[in-house]
Amino acid sequence: MRYSSGQGMTSAGAKVRLPVWTTLLGLVLFVLAFFWLDHVLAQYRWRTILAGLVAIPSYDLALAGVLTCCGYGCLTLYELLGLRFAGVKLPYSRIALTSFVAYAIGHNVGMNTLSGGAIRYRAYSAAGLNPTQIGTVVAFGTLTFALGAALLLGISLLTQAGVSGSVLHVRASLALSVGALLIGLAAGYIVLTFLRSEALPIGRFRLPIPAPRFAFAQVGVACTDLLLAASVLYVLLPNDAAVSFIAFAGLYLVSVAAGIVTNIPGGLGVFESVMILLLPAVPADRLIVSMLGYRVIYYLLPFLIALGLLAMHELWLHRQALSRAMRLARGWLTAVMPQAAAVAVFAAGAVLLFSAATPGLEDRLVWLRDIVPLPILEFSHLLGSAVGVALLILANGLYRRLDGAWWITVWLLGAGCLASLLKGFDYEEAIILGMVNGVLIMAHARFNRRASLIEQRFSGPWIVAVVLVLGVALWLVILAYSHVPYANSLWSEFAFEADAPRSLRALLVAALLAGAYGLWRLLRPAPPTFIALTAQDFERASALIAANPDTTANLALLGDKNIMFDEAGTAFIMYEVCGSSWVAMGDPVGGARACEQLAWSFLEQCDRVAASPVFYQVSPENLALYVDLGLSLIKLGEEARVELAHFGLEGSERADLRQSHRRAVRDGARFEIVARADLSSVLPELRAVSEAWLAERKTGEKGFSLGFFDEQYLSHFDCAVVRSEGKVVAFANIWKAGPLHEMSVDLMRQCEGGPKGVIDFLFIECMLWAKAQGYRWFNLGMAPLSGLETHPLAPAWHKVGRLVQRYGENFYNFEGLHRYKEKFLPVWRPRYLAAPGGISMAGALLDVTSLISGGVTKVLRK
Repeated sequence: MRYSSGQGMTSAGAKVRLPVWTTLLGLVLFVLAFFWLDHVLAQYRWRTILAGLVAIPSYDLALAGVLTCCGYGCLTLYELLGLRFAGVKLPYSRIALTSFVAYAIGHNVGMNTLSGGAIRYRAYSAAGLNPTQIGTVVAFGTLTFALGAALLLGISLLTQAGVSGSVLHVRASLALSVGALLIGLAAGYIVLTFLRSEALPIGRFRLPIPAPRFAFAQVGVACTDLLLAASVLYVLLPNDAAVSFIAFAGLYLVSVAAGIVTNIPGGLGVFESVMILLLPAVPADRLIVSMLGYRVIYYLLPFLIALGLLAMHELWLHRQALSRAMRLARGWLTAVMPQAAAVAVFAAGAVLLFSAATPGLEDRLVWLRDIVPLPILEFSHLLGSAVGVALLILANGLYRRLDGAWWITVWLLGAGCLASLLKGFDYEEAIILGMVNGVLIMAHARFNRRASLIEQRFSGPWIVAVVLVLGVALWLVILAYSHVPYANSLWSEFAFEADAPRSLRALLVAALLAGAYGLWRLLRPAPPTFIALTAQDFERASALIAANPDTTANLALLGDKNIMFDEAGTAFIMYEVCGSSWVAMGDPVGGARACEQLAWSFLEQCDRVAASPVFYQVSPENLALYVDLGLSLIKLGEEARVELAHFGLEGSERADLRQSHRRAVRDGARFEIVARADLSSVLPELRAVSEAWLAERKTGEKGFSLGFFDEQYLSHFDCAVVRSEGKVVAFANIWKAGPLHEMSVDLMRQCEGGPKGVIDFLFIECMLWAKAQGYRWFNLGMAPLSGLETHPLAPAWHKVGRLVQRYGENFYNFEGLHRYKEKFLPVWRPRYLAAPGGISMAGALLDVTSLISGGVTKVLRK
């Protein structure tokens, strides 16, 4: 039978819808089970339980666990017999799961027929059973247990009549009589199955009579189950307990019967009391330890496992409703973000600071003393205070929806949770921080601004709020430790009981961090003001690009960079600000004399705002300029340039290209150039291809040194298109530079369904078209970290780059990209990074990587 959410299938295939009340009943039972678990655990102390279990040999514990598994496995036979008797066949896996959950919860909650029966109704009705069949299974299981208990208890009363009578406060003769009666009832039931096959009428009801084979199976299964349960406790008894298993099994059944009569769940307390009375030869304290182990192994552990299985079962049943609830919650959170997130994170920071300013709970510190070393506790206290100050500051970035603020806050909230637990086991704080973190993670989409976190502005009320929180933290320190006389020695006092020195040090760290951040903002240079580019600026840039020999200059038309023109408008530098760097893309564009003067002006602007001037992917022809500017140079890699006068598909060297081209043509690939004036007619098709390409690679658009899909940007260029069966399957916008000097492609995308080798075909056709137009070079772009020296005396950067190239293939296909471009037989030309030397070079590399990848967070995620 197939199982589905909220409904079952009968053997005839009809759908059976579960009533709403069964769902509510499942929820109520689940809540009651958890409340009862709390009640049971309250009867013991964890240290007592652990000490008792440690005192029992490991072999005995393992054997008890095996017997428990066998016992619960035997209980599944109750279900199997009941279902067979009801005329229902289900997979044994479903039967075993239902049986285990029902019995494990029923043993602990009590009223096994009701609690276990409700779980069975929930499970079996979903499998297509009607109420009559489910009732038959429950009644059959109850009868099976009663038969086994009656038979074994009867035997026990007959063989242990004297002891049983004294325990139950009855005469031995009465115990003998009851024992004989119980055995007679069990035997009478078996005889009845031989004498009668028709249902037995009892009032308005008709009680079906099972076949003799069922009756014998019932007795055998029940007796085995009870003996296995008795064995679990027996193996946990002290080794010097002078009692045989047969005698112990009888005493165990008497104790079980006493617990059943009281109707207390699991016979808790009653069972233990009777066992102590029945086994006076075993010291009471050692017997209690054994029974505690028995309770844990036979009752609590299965109960916990059953609760977990029940929870997973209910979540699976209601996965669609849960998914809808999660979507609604996410929608609601999105609506109130980011303002609510900023307030919550600010409050979380305040909680950490206030906690650091007040003493920890004494009983928790005593408990932590045996687990957490003192240096870890002291460091966690300082860490919590530092994280609190950082959250107060980052909350402003969240208010402004900054992506960087979101990432840092998520990590800091996790660190705050850990610090709260280690500094005083403040799990309440950890829960609060975890909840705030969960809300932030669910609403990640709302924090999508890539503005600089360093450049965020703080309003007057926000600054006042931060100062107030720090002031309240100071007041709490004074109030909490007013009874502690101040002394300079407090600052260097380290001990688990030294709460006042810890709070003083934490408050000092908070004040120093907040003061240092405020002082840094006051003393740092004022950020520059950038003027938005106009259409006239793009027109001037386009004219200079057309005369420039480097196709990289076309990136100025992307619109994601600032453009600095010289006073005469005869040269420009395109750049972007990231961190402490002003990163220029490529060489200055324009005449040599104007470019040199503009580069010095760029250097002066960087100096005014204390920024590092960085030139990315500069050509070897202009290295002297950057040396004159006082910048250091490192090799980034090499770009592949194909000399078109010698390019073609003839010859053995280009056999692979020729084969790829022919196969694409044979599969229906057709190449065409769409002029920029006609581009609007194919833009919807190009967008569809681009979106499919991004979705397939599970990536987003990049920028700075690479183009991204933007209709305004694409409108500046002709576009190479590959069609198959009339549909666009690949495209690339075409960059041109200089008077017939160099051509290249930038935004290159393809979608599924195109001919094999469509990108090779696109490149080949673009090169043949550029050659026909009279261009000299076709630029295939740069292969990062290629061409670095392998000599032992090579510069350190080359050695690091070679290591990254060798071991960084999981993050970027360095070797694969170089091999791909090499098959076009290009001329390799180096490209460099020009930046201030020393530690500033490392910062420049990080800022450039951040610009290209769309943020430091995306770099870290890779």
